[in-house]
Amino acid sequence: MTVLDSVKRLLTRMAQPAIRQPVRDSNKLGLLIELASFDKGGLEKVVLDSAIAFNRDRYDVTIVTAGKVGHLGTVARDAGLRVIGLPERDTLTAYKRLLEETRPDLTMSHFSYTGYPLFAKLGIPNITFIHNVYAFFSRDQARAFAGNDKYVSRYISVSKNATRFAVANLGVAENKVVTVPNGLIISEHEAREEVPGKLQRSDLGLSESDYVFANVASYNLHKGHYVMVDAMKRILATRSDIKILCVGNPVFQPHVDALKQLIRKEGLEHHILMPGYIANVADVHRVADAFLLPSFIEGWSIAMNEAMFYKKPMVLTDTGASAEVIENNDIGILIPNEYGDTVELDSAKLDELAYAPRAYRITSELVKAMETMADNREEWAQRAERAREKIYQLYDFGHIVRRYEAIIEEVVREQRR
Repeated sequence: MTVLDSVKRLLTRMAQPAIRQPVRDSNKLGLLIELASFDKGGLEKVVLDSAIAFNRDRYDVTIVTAGKVGHLGTVARDAGLRVIGLPERDTLTAYKRLLEETRPDLTMSHFSYTGYPLFAKLGIPNITFIHNVYAFFSRDQARAFAGNDKYVSRYISVSKNATRFAVANLGVAENKVVTVPNGLIISEHEAREEVPGKLQRSDLGLSESDYVFANVASYNLHKGHYVMVDAMKRILATRSDIKILCVGNPVFQPHVDALKQLIRKEGLEHHILMPGYIANVADVHRVADAFLLPSFIEGWSIAMNEAMFYKKPMVLTDTGASAEVIENNDIGILIPNEYGDTVELDSAKLDELAYAPRAYRITSELVKAMETMADNREEWAQRAERAREKIYQLYDFGHIVRRYEAIIEEVVREQRR
């Protein structure tokens, strides 16, 4: 080889996108998990938790993103997981090289589709998670999802409603979907429960006689904030002891500003409290009597699971998994959603209902449910004891991950036949 050839080869290597070189354990089943970014957020936390919980003696896990690798990516690496941030330039070239080097036995996609054509080209099966009722999809997004179905070997959907919507509206065959609920890492919340609380009702201007509903959700108007405003207006006409504590991060600040302006205009600022994000959810539930989530759309709410662990009776609209956990009003009150059957919802209807205040059809039923709990607080506190039992019996995250593993093994066996 001439000096010129050596220089050309060196320049060629330098021009290729850099990527951290993984070392694959060939004695284990290789899993590659793709997500859009790995920084902060609920979905990213679910990916992190499941990746950590996979049986390390059986699975070699690589997490890949074409987006930002931030806080949770660092946590994953500290936990011994392999995390790859793909370069912005020549992303697919780098991704293909990664797949050829690691040769995973299976890929898993979480609301991210970059690798689909590569998986198909290399004969690697894929499991795609359906994390929500995807009614917020535009027509183009829905068509793209349906078009990508050819790349997917199996779907894992978080709730029956999410499954029904995908089958009815997104071109998904029912026999390709397995419905597995979201779980809760119980040990984390047991540890939190042992730590004395720092938040007091007085810190928020609440009295001990108030009946407080915690609404733990992002400040995303799809969560039904204007429904809560409509309900509180009616409640305040006859009583002043019911309060709503809305805890979360803003998604789109102009929407939050408009909501706060309406709350002030209606004189509800002492009855619908919006302190922002509170890191320790245990503190929130310590000062609350019940949990309220009148969402227009959900997949499977982790906040619902948390409320169940902290033994709070719940008022939920019939969306996502609420009808799967509240059975005959055992641990809460289920009220209808505003639009009817979940499969009939679309993005235009969703935004119309969520983004503009109005008198809602379901408000009277929401008011009745909230007042029923406030008037019978001891009875509902006793009923909610059963909520924690359900978490331990049905929604322990460790058991949920074992169900993921069973699906992985099945898909890999089918691919090898």
